[in-house]
Amino acid sequence: MNMTDTRILLVEDEANIRQQLVAALAEADICVEACSTLREAQAESPNDYELVLLDLGLPDGDGLDLCRQLRAVGDATPVIVLTARGAPEERVRGLEAGADDYIAKPFHVPELVARIRAVLRRSIVSPIAERLVNGDLWLDPRARKAGLGDKPLEFKRREFDLLMFLLKNPGRAWTRSQLLARVWEQNFNGDERTVDLHVARVRALIEPDADKPSLLQTVWGVGYSMAEAE
Repeated sequence: MNMTDTRILLVEDEANIRQQLVAALAEADICVEACSTLREAQAESPNDYELVLLDLGLPDGDGLDLCRQLRAVGDATPVIVLTARGAPEERVRGLEAGADDYIAKPFHVPELVARIRAVLRRSIVSPIAERLVNGDLWLDPRARKAGLGDKPLEFKRREFDLLMFLLKNPGRAWTRSQLLARVWEQNFNGDERTVDLHVARVRALIEPDADKPSLLQTVWGVGYSMAEAE
């Protein structure tokens, strides 16, 4: 991916980290606008950027408030959370607020650049007619057909919708509540175990060994993720 024209908003209150990241990302041809407070970030119009790197512990509020505000108005600008809070529940909190990825401090800049590239790739919406492929697994959204190589697979409606959503968003961990919100109807009254049941049924069809899944993976403490295609 050509990053030359990529513009990122960095929201980080620690001056030394902010300066180091601006310099390091510039070497990767990423243009960075940096600010240090929640108020400054809100004034910057985050949707004018391709991606937001967001620290959580800001002096004037929780960084996730910015993420929630973006999602509340339907703004899909990708957000990567930067934080020293490494506990699984904090990662869940970030994902529930609408963040696209989460990286704990301290981190290596090459890993951060790779995460940025991956999130930006996933943010590009593919036409519905495009076939989704991951190894031998394929899915045709328009024809609502799927298979493994030459072998057709038969899914129930919601199983197909779940697989299609995950194939469109590989490499990202989704919580059960996020999957319910995006795949099931908004007025669905079931609980999160519904997701587990559907995941199990999909795995039974697409995995060589459903007990050791390589495609539809469990992200412990978070939820589920579709492996990125090699």
